[in-house]
Amino acid sequence: MVYQPLSSLDHHKTRKASESLCNTFGIPSLRDYQEQAGYNILLGKDTFLDIPTGGGKTLAFYYPLFYHWQPGVTEKDAQKIVLVIGPLSRLLQAQ
Repeated sequence: MVYQPLSSLDHHKTRKASESLCNTFGIPSLRDYQEQAGYNILLGKDTFLDIPTGGGKTLAFYYPLFYHWQPGVTEKDAQKIVLVIGPLSRLLQAQ
């Protein structure tokens, strides 16, 4: 199934996505760039996030998944995949 970007964001779902991410990962809040990257992905905008290791890129890419899915929801419409392309080989060399 091809992803169809959203034409607009549901503000109730964006708030729930942020809350669920924070609860799941034990953080007080998301950074602005994490939410903005999540919004961009949901709206189908190419997103380049140049953040150092440990800066929270993963949460930015999880954001769209948590927008569509909430813990305990098993409906087919809530099943989404986000493809992230990153310089993993460079990261492994750096570590």
